[in-house]
Amino acid sequence: MLIGTTCLVLLGYLSLCGAMWYWQTRFMLFPRVGLVRTPRDVGLTFEEWQVPSGNSQVVAWQIAPAAGANQWILHCHGNGGNIDGRLELARELCQRGLGVVLFDYRGYGRSTGVISRESELVQDAQAVYDRLAQLRQPIYIYGESLGGGVASWLAEKNACQGLVLQSTFTSFLERAGENYPFLPLSLLSRFQLDTRARLARLNCPVLVIHGNRDEVIGFHHGQALFAAAREPKTWVAVEGGRHDLPEDVLARAVASWVADVR
Repeated sequence: MLIGTTCLVLLGYLSLCGAMWYWQTRFMLFPRVGLVRTPRDVGLTFEEWQVPSGNSQVVAWQIAPAAGANQWILHCHGNGGNIDGRLELARELCQRGLGVVLFDYRGYGRSTGVISRESELVQDAQAVYDRLAQLRQPIYIYGESLGGGVASWLAEKNACQGLVLQSTFTSFLERAGENYPFLPLSLLSRFQLDTRARLARLNCPVLVIHGNRDEVIGFHHGQALFAAAREPKTWVAVEGGRHDLPEDVLARAVASWVADVR
């Protein structure tokens, strides 16, 4: 009887592991398909890009202040929503003289294809970076939440003026392990997004922003990232801030940091 129960428990555990491996993108990526507004709806001038990435087409918006831009924020968004949910941040940054490029990973917004592994996330970011780099102007790479793992990869592989990490985890495996400590995630996951390890190898300026009441990615992740980053580095703790931080607070912090490091 005991052997039979043990076998059933083991079978159930292995089935759970198999389901986690197969359906993992459904547990971590929450794209919203389609776009309901454009930068024009919030008073911004923009150009839409259709950027080839593997077998997909990535949609990006190049958004410039009214006076034009000679510095650009390349924004890598998190695992939920799409680029039309980041327009208020783009507007706040543009009001401070910074150009912004927003893009959707494949499967988000109007970008074609589906994300199944980490290499596809970073491939999409790299394709947009390559398009922006054609302007031959300074690029600051900005990662929000899960996008911080993408942004840190991009900063390690490419020239940039600096890296911004907003509400970002130390690594996807560490954050997922807080929810699923009973699963062998290092064996199951097709995603690692090891932000902390990459920070230790970066030489560009780093800005880490984290709310001290972040309910999605704990404050300790931001603290650990700042500790891992090399100088020059800047830490902004938002008192009372949750995971989705106010756009004006973010834009002020970024614009002030850009002015200091340029």
